[in-house]
Amino acid sequence: MPLLEVYFKCHSCGHDFKAVPGETVEAPDCWWHPFEYSCACEKCGDDAVQHGREVGLLKAHAMSTGPRTTEGKAASAKNIEGHPTPEEAQQTRFNALKHGMYAQTATYFPARPGKYAICDGCNYHGHECREYSDDNPPACLRRVELFMKHQMAFDAKDPSMLTSLRSGTQAAIQAMIDEMIMTIAADGGPRIKSVEWYHDKDGGFHLAKYRDENDVPHQIHKLEEHPLLKRLIDYIAKNNLTLSDMGMTPKVQEDQDILRGHLADDEKEKESVKNYMKGIEQKQSNLMELISNSYENDIEDAVIVDG
Repeated sequence: MPLLEVYFKCHSCGHDFKAVPGETVEAPDCWWHPFEYSCACEKCGDDAVQHGREVGLLKAHAMSTGPRTTEGKAASAKNIEGHPTPEEAQQTRFNALKHGMYAQTATYFPARPGKYAICDGCNYHGHECREYSDDNPPACLRRVELFMKHQMAFDAKDPSMLTSLRSGTQAAIQAMIDEMIMTIAADGGPRIKSVEWYHDKDGGFHLAKYRDENDVPHQIHKLEEHPLLKRLIDYIAKNNLTLSDMGMTPKVQEDQDILRGHLADDEKEKESVKNYMKGIEQKQSNLMELISNSYENDIEDAVIVDG
């Protein structure tokens, strides 16, 4: 039975399109699909033939009949043992979420190729986002992927599924911290120096100055905290990047040395501590021996109490 719609390829201009065949000719030599199709190209008007990809799919479909014998069907059924694997289940879940999440994301991030900041360097930009179709809903594909990863992580209650995203976010925050430090340094440090001025009663503008003992005028300046300084400190504190958080302060180092058993830095003191520990171990060993001997005496000299 001939196809009602066919994918065509125009060899003159290279245009691909789907259309109703202009002419259908029987081709008995093609046992897998005994028909040949042609149509005028939508762009240049030359004759276009059925796309080779679709011809190959028709042939593959005709040859893929599957097992027919009982033994073959049993062997084919064995192929599904152990499936789906956790990875396959996750991929299936991803695909199941796809259409619903597309609809939800499209509300906030419709597909606008080249108009979002994330479009620069996007691996979807230029082909999938180029035009809308049933297979490519009108939503930003990168946002959809982000939404679906979070949806899967929350459904599975597994925050480790978002590790790659969090690492990227942390790297971006560190880059912002570095840029803040460079900006503050370029502006002259943690303070900003500005000129003081005022308006007189007639609305005239004047610079605020004072005169020294030699009657030389000097400009008055105002020193203010750099506006990025507070933001920088907040970022460092909230991301656990202080010296104390990284274990770099003298107190933290001392506490860690104590936990590791480094009670002294001097070699003589270390030796005395080692001897002290040996003495404690010897006393513990003697105590265990005394307890064992007490049990043996109880057995040899049993005391019977009449009740």
